[in-house]
Parts: sequence; C-alpha cells; structure tokens
Amino acid sequence: MNAHDTVSDEIRLLEWVNILLAHRFLIALLSIGAGLAAYGLCKSVRPLYTAEAKMIPNREAETRSLERMLDSNLVPTQYFDRFSATYVSSYYMEILRSDQLLRPLAERTWSNGQTLAAMYEIKERPYATLTDQTLLTLRRQVARIRQDSATGMLSVQCTTSDPVISAEIANAMVEGLKKALKQNREVGTSGLLKALEERTSAAQIALEHAEKALQDFRLQNRVLLSADLKLREEQLARGVKVEEEPFIKLKTLLAIMRASEEQVSALINVIQPAEVPLRKSWPPTLAATIGCAFFGFLLAVAIAFVRHGIGRLAQQNAPGYEEFERYIRSLNYVLPGVVLLLPRRSRARARVAASSSTLPGEENKL
Repeated sequence: MNAHDTVSDEIRLLEWVNILLAHRFLIALLSIGAGLAAYGLCKSVRPLYTAEAKMIPNREAETRSLERMLDSNLVPTQYFDRFSATYVSSYYMEILRSDQLLRPLAERTWSNGQTLAAMYEIKERPYATLTDQTLLTLRRQVARIRQDSATGMLSVQCTTSDPVISAEIANAMVEGLKKALKQNREVGTSGLLKALEERTSAAQIALEHAEKALQDFRLQNRVLLSADLKLREEQLARGVKVEEEPFIKLKTLLAIMRASEEQVSALINVIQPAEVPLRKSWPPTLAATIGCAFFGFLLAVAIAFVRHGIGRLAQQNAPGYEEFERYIRSLNYVLPGVVLLLPRRSRARARVAASSSTLPGEENKL
C-alpha cells in the first residue's frame, strides 16, 4: 500500500465521520427512542417467572431392571453406564409428560385458591373438556422437561405469572414422578417377591415335615438294636439336610432381595428442588432495551448514509433524480416519513412549488 492509498483511506474515513456527526441528532433520537420503546413495552407486558427442579435417576436402582430387559452383550461394557442413564432418563421424561401424572395437576387447586384453568381463563368447549384444554396449556406453556444427554440429569421448568405457583407445579411434578415410579416398582417386584415367598414357605414346610419325621422316629426308637433302624435314621437325617439346603438358600435370597429393594427405594435423586424465583424470566427488559437501542443506532446510521448518497445525487443533478424524487414523494403516502430521506433543499423546493401553484381564490378561502 502506497502513501496515496493511505491518504485516500484517511479522507474516506473522515468523510464517514462527518456524515455521522451531521446526523448525530437523528442517530441519538432513533437509538434512545427505540430503547425507550422496548423498555416501556417490557414493563407493560405481564412478567413470567420460571422455577426449575433438577434430578438424576438412581442408576443402582434401575440398572438391575435394565439388565433384565437387555442383554449386556448387545451393548459394550464401556458404554453401558451411559446408555442406561440415557434410557432411564428418557423413560422418566415420558412419565413426566403422561396424562397419569399431569391430569391431577390440571384439576388441582393451588395455594392461590385457583386452578390452572382459572389462571389462564380457559373455558370449556364442545369438542374438548376443560381438563383436556388445561392439559394442553400445561404441556405447551407451563411445563418444559429437558435432559442432559451426557449425565442423564433431568430438569423440570415451570413458567407462570406467579413465582410461587411456578415452584409449586415443578415440585408437584417431581413428587408425581416419585409416586408413579414407586407404584410401577411395586407392581413389577411384587410378583417376584410373592413367588419367592411361596417357594420359601413350601421349602420351610418340607423341612418341617422332614425334621418331624426324624424326631418321631427317634422318640419311637430310643435304642437302635438293629442295622435297619440305624439305616432308617441316617436316611431321615439326610432327608432333613436335603430339605434344609434349598430352604436356607431361598430364605437368604428373599432377605437380600427385600434389603436391596429397601436400599434403592429412592429411584430418583433430587439434586435441586424448585425454589420461588426472585427474578422474572420474561420479558428480558435489559437485553431488549439494549438490543433495540443498538438496532435503532444501526438503522439511523443506514439512514444517514442513504441521505448522504441521495444528497450527492441531488447536488450533481444526476439523470433520473427528478423521477426518483417524485417516486419517494408518492411513496410517502404509504410510508409516512420516507420523504425525510430527501435533502432539505428538495423538500423546500417542493413546498415552494406547491404554494405557488395555489390559486388566489383558494388562498382567500384558506
């Protein structure tokens, strides 16, 4: 780059700065006006508050049932833990979205003495009941469920105009999930426990019969005088041991299974219960104000350069400028204010032409 190019760039930069300085009032007006308009609009809109509850599945509780449903050979060992977390979290998400969990919340009266239908002014329609419409509102506007694919953590976000109600709904969804999981768990394990208890009882009865037979034999034959009696006693003793081994195994297995179920009864770990939000989540007043002010600034800068370009065309009396000027004036009826893009001399000339074309009789009438 030579010295001539450097001087040319400096002159061009100074020209741009002069254009912006010449339109400084327009730039300030649009920037401040757009920012104030956004601020006033955000203040006039009813604020919304979002409460969030975070939880993670108890992998120790669910992996056992998952291993029963899936063959671990199908999934590599190093990916099984992550796969199980994703699978269980997706299963929990479906429960959180189910009608079984959300319907009681749609019909519930909250701490403010209102139902969700009353809060959102939902009215019953012929083709849908009030509860169905409330469920639709709850899914679309209030509750949002997210899953972290890396950790399997679930977050339940509830948004309403009342911060207390937002926290209540989020915590109620977590409690509903706990209740549903507990019921499903009891249904799934009750059959196994019942079958194991029946087998243990049958083994215990068989053992008691074998022990009673041995005891009765010994009472009737206190002195074993023959080899046949000794052989019979040995047979009965071996029968007791045969019945005792399965009974001990079944009883131990039953005790371990009950202890395991009690140990992992909490199928989810609540990392963070929903708390009453102190700040609104919508609308973002500060971000909207700054963003609109910046947009107004950019719009004003664009208008400044467009006006400067049109002004240069007017000074040079470029071909077709008069047609362009007439087009802008006609467009002003549709978009008021577009005529301000024209230079002041063009607007003044148009006013003079309009006043001179006024007839004397019409002036008297005016």
